[in-house]
Amino acid sequence: MEENNSNPNMEQNVSNVANAPTNQTQEVPTSETTISTQETQNMNSSSGQTENKKLNICCLLSFIFAMIGIIVYGFFCGIIATILGIIGVATFKPQSQKAKGLGIAGLAVGAVEFVVMGLIVFSSVASLL
Repeated sequence: MEENNSNPNMEQNVSNVANAPTNQTQEVPTSETTISTQETQNMNSSSGQTENKKLNICCLLSFIFAMIGIIVYGFFCGIIATILGIIGVATFKPQSQKAKGLGIAGLAVGAVEFVVMGLIVFSSVASLL
Protein backbone atom coordinates (compact mmCIF):
# COMPACT_ATOMS: atom_id res chain seq x y z
CA MET A 1 0.00 0.00 0.00
CA GLU A 2 2.98 2.20 0.28
CA GLU A 3 3.61 1.62 -3.35
CA ASN A 4 1.58 4.71 -4.29
CA ASN A 5 3.81 6.96 -2.23
CA SER A 6 6.17 8.60 -4.71
CA ASN A 7 9.31 10.42 -3.90
CA PRO A 8 8.77 14.21 -4.21
CA ASN A 9 12.48 14.73 -4.97
CA MET A 10 12.20 12.43 -7.97
CA GLU A 11 9.25 14.43 -9.37
CA GLN A 12 11.18 17.65 -8.87
CA ASN A 13 14.22 16.24 -10.76
CA VAL A 14 12.00 15.18 -13.66
CA SER A 15 10.47 18.66 -13.87
CA ASN A 16 13.94 20.26 -13.75
CA VAL A 17 15.09 18.14 -16.66
CA ALA A 18 12.00 19.06 -18.65
CA ASN A 19 12.58 22.76 -18.02
CA ALA A 20 16.34 22.65 -18.68
CA PRO A 21 17.68 24.95 -21.43
CA THR A 22 18.07 23.22 -24.78
CA ASN A 23 20.99 25.28 -26.12
CA GLN A 24 23.61 22.97 -24.72
CA THR A 25 26.28 21.78 -27.13
CA GLN A 26 26.73 18.12 -27.76
CA GLU A 27 30.15 16.58 -28.00
CA VAL A 28 31.05 14.90 -31.27
CA PRO A 29 32.90 11.61 -31.02
CA THR A 30 36.56 11.74 -32.02
CA SER A 31 36.18 9.14 -34.78
CA GLU A 32 33.65 11.34 -36.66
CA THR A 33 35.98 14.33 -36.37
CA THR A 34 38.82 12.26 -37.79
CA ILE A 35 36.69 11.07 -40.68
CA SER A 36 35.58 14.58 -41.57
CA THR A 37 39.20 15.80 -41.44
CA GLN A 38 40.30 12.97 -43.71
CA GLU A 39 37.45 13.69 -46.12
CA THR A 40 38.47 17.33 -46.22
CA GLN A 41 42.07 16.39 -46.96
CA ASN A 42 40.96 14.04 -49.73
CA MET A 43 38.79 16.75 -51.27
CA ASN A 44 41.68 19.21 -51.15
CA SER A 45 44.07 16.78 -52.81
CA SER A 46 41.57 15.79 -55.50
CA SER A 47 40.67 19.38 -56.35
CA GLY A 48 44.04 19.90 -58.02
CA GLN A 49 45.74 22.09 -55.48
CA THR A 50 49.46 22.40 -55.97
CA GLU A 51 50.66 22.31 -52.41
CA ASN A 52 54.25 21.18 -51.88
CA LYS A 53 54.98 20.93 -55.60
CA LYS A 54 58.24 22.22 -57.02
CA LEU A 55 58.49 24.39 -60.09
CA ASN A 56 59.84 22.74 -63.26
CA ILE A 57 62.75 25.05 -64.07
CA CYS A 58 63.06 24.01 -67.73
CA CYS A 59 59.41 24.87 -68.35
CA LEU A 60 59.78 28.24 -66.65
CA LEU A 61 62.99 29.10 -68.56
CA SER A 62 61.38 28.05 -71.83
CA PHE A 63 58.53 30.48 -71.24
CA ILE A 64 60.92 33.28 -70.22
CA PHE A 65 63.10 32.83 -73.32
CA ALA A 66 60.00 32.75 -75.52
CA MET A 67 58.78 36.04 -74.06
CA ILE A 68 62.23 37.63 -74.41
CA GLY A 69 62.31 36.40 -78.02
CA ILE A 70 59.12 38.31 -78.78
CA ILE A 71 60.71 41.57 -77.60
CA VAL A 72 64.26 40.99 -78.84
CA TYR A 73 65.54 39.20 -81.92
CA GLY A 74 63.62 35.90 -81.64
CA PHE A 75 65.73 33.49 -83.67
CA PHE A 76 68.17 32.41 -80.96
CA CYS A 77 65.70 32.84 -78.12
CA GLY A 78 63.23 30.75 -80.14
CA ILE A 79 65.75 27.93 -80.47
CA ILE A 80 66.55 28.01 -76.74
CA ALA A 81 62.85 28.22 -75.77
CA THR A 82 61.98 25.29 -78.03
CA ILE A 83 64.77 23.08 -76.68
CA LEU A 84 64.01 23.93 -73.03
CA GLY A 85 60.29 23.42 -73.65
CA ILE A 86 60.88 19.94 -75.07
CA ILE A 87 63.13 19.00 -72.14
CA GLY A 88 60.74 20.49 -69.57
CA VAL A 89 57.62 18.78 -70.92
CA ALA A 90 59.44 15.46 -71.40
CA THR A 91 60.80 15.40 -67.84
CA PHE A 92 57.64 16.76 -66.18
CA LYS A 93 56.43 14.78 -63.13
CA PRO A 94 52.79 15.67 -62.35
CA GLN A 95 52.92 14.31 -58.78
CA SER A 96 55.80 16.56 -57.68
CA GLN A 97 56.09 19.44 -60.18
CA LYS A 98 54.04 22.30 -61.53
CA ALA A 99 54.22 24.74 -64.51
CA LYS A 100 53.74 22.27 -67.35
CA GLY A 101 51.55 24.86 -69.06
CA LEU A 102 54.44 27.32 -69.09
CA GLY A 103 56.60 24.70 -70.79
CA ILE A 104 53.98 24.01 -73.45
CA ALA A 105 53.49 27.74 -74.06
CA GLY A 106 57.25 28.34 -74.23
CA LEU A 107 57.64 25.44 -76.66
CA ALA A 108 54.87 26.69 -78.94
CA VAL A 109 55.89 30.35 -78.91
CA GLY A 110 59.58 29.47 -79.28
CA ALA A 111 58.88 27.26 -82.29
CA VAL A 112 56.81 29.98 -83.94
CA GLU A 113 59.53 32.56 -83.27
CA PHE A 114 62.17 30.26 -84.70
CA VAL A 115 60.20 29.59 -87.89
CA VAL A 116 59.08 33.20 -88.43
CA MET A 117 62.48 34.71 -87.75
CA GLY A 118 64.13 32.01 -89.86
CA LEU A 119 61.86 32.89 -92.79
CA ILE A 120 62.60 36.60 -92.33
CA VAL A 121 66.35 35.98 -92.28
CA PHE A 122 66.16 33.59 -95.23
CA SER A 123 64.10 36.04 -97.32
CA SER A 124 66.50 38.89 -96.43
CA VAL A 125 69.52 36.87 -97.46
CA ALA A 126 67.79 35.65 -100.64
CA SER A 127 66.92 39.22 -101.64
CA LEU A 128 70.57 40.23 -101.38
CA LEU A 129 71.60 37.61 -103.93
